[in-house]
Amino acid sequence: MMSTEVTAMVTMRYGLGPAAKPPVYAARGELGRIWRLDTDRGTWAVKEALVPVAEAAADDDVAFQVAAAAAGIPLPLPVRTTNGCVTVRGPEAVFRVYEWVDLGPTGADPADLGALLARLHRVGHPARGPVVEWFAAPLGRERWQALAASARAAGASWSAPLEAHLGALFDADALIRPPDRATTCHRDVNTENVRRTAAGALVVLDWENSGPAQPEWELAALLWDLGDGAKAAAAAYGGPPPERDDFAMALAVQGHLLDFYGRRALDPAATEEDRTRATARMEAMLARPLTADAIVRLLDEVR
Repeated sequence: MMSTEVTAMVTMRYGLGPAAKPPVYAARGELGRIWRLDTDRGTWAVKEALVPVAEAAADDDVAFQVAAAAAGIPLPLPVRTTNGCVTVRGPEAVFRVYEWVDLGPTGADPADLGALLARLHRVGHPARGPVVEWFAAPLGRERWQALAASARAAGASWSAPLEAHLGALFDADALIRPPDRATTCHRDVNTENVRRTAAGALVVLDWENSGPAQPEWELAALLWDLGDGAKAAAAAYGGPPPERDDFAMALAVQGHLLDFYGRRALDPAATEEDRTRATARMEAMLARPLTADAIVRLLDEVR
């Protein structure tokens, strides 16, 4: 439950008006929880961050969201505090607020995703700052080996698949290089974050990972995420298909995610919910890892 004190702080700092009823827990993502808050001014999505959030970084992603909205990209508009900030720091978490959007039961199809990503890339919002390691650097042999050793010692359910793929993951690291150029990208466009509203319109969610990237890299990551739908998405995006080197970001993110989920799944201090979620993510990712051979097969399918 979001406490009465935190609810009052959020409504006051963002100027939302008095709460009509207690906030309702709506969803849980990797970076935080989402609460539905009804006030006398409307309905809001309150995001409670589970990881550190810097105000400057949040301000950057909001600037991109505003530019995207002005270009016609459908999204729930972010709300600033009464003194112009994006985030508010509570006793145990950082909060931010968006307009509430009622989601329908279905997501976007691959062609929708490809066309929408092309529209996002035409926004052309300037990149600020460097591309961080999560999106541009390999995990490295030492960290892969340490993760595999920890999983083996703990008897993790995903230990054997990780061991089986270690060689291919080492080789995939060699394909990762820093970007030649960058613009601001969403960096998390997928079937979970592009949904249909209850009225049937598309909406793009979860902009907190936005930042510098190469558009071709974001397209490559989407095509890998879609699997069988990659060809339809590539056709709807238009232009030439990605090249092998364009999978650098997808490979970097895969490595850092596997390390993150693996450590969380093995962490005795993590909550049972977090360990269970992390274990499920590890099993799913290792059932279909992105490797050099997988890239060749995907490119053959979309060309």
